[in-house]
Amino acid sequence: MKTGKEVLERALKLLGYTNSRGELDAVRDAALFKRGTVAVIQIYEDLKRIDRSGNRLGCIKGMNDNIELSPETIDDIMPYGVAMLLAQNEGDGDSQALFAALYTRKRATVPPKNICRIDILPRGGC
Repeated sequence: MKTGKEVLERALKLLGYTNSRGELDAVRDAALFKRGTVAVIQIYEDLKRIDRSGNRLGCIKGMNDNIELSPETIDDIMPYGVAMLLAQNEGDGDSQALFAALYTRKRATVPPKNICRIDILPRGGC
């Protein structure tokens, strides 16, 4: 996955919001896709603050644009956060609780930014 649209489609499939053949129907579920766009942006904004690639990032301009987070974050974390928000919007409490727990657990594994730390030892005597 590279784009917001792909993340949204994966989240909808995780939730089981598909037709009898397991396919998404963008025309029938246009309102769901619109809410899903907002969910993708919210989760992206949350993850870009902690992801190792997040220092140089701006906003998502369109759902077909590439997301500039680490591949691990895009593939394994973002869909669960988007699914959590979509389930909440749909009033699907059981799915919301499940995906909230999964997202929280997975969010803790986001590859961190490289931070330099310097240890400073105090000098004795005044």
